[in-house]
Amino acid sequence: MMSIVIGLFLVALGIWGVIDEHYYVMDFLKGGVPIALMLGGMLATLAGIVPYEQEEEEDA
Repeated sequence: MMSIVIGLFLVALGIWGVIDEHYYVMDFLKGGVPIALMLGGMLATLAGIVPYEQEEEEDA
């Protein structure tokens, strides 16, 4: 029960922070989204390069 109360409080605090300081949030998103896209692209490229190892089926 306490975790629900704390969670709702943190959500309300986050919403208030986004509304009150929306310029800082937009600056963070403008800087963070390109970095996240680069990391996601590198991860997708790495996933395409590394071969997928299939496990051999064993007869029981």
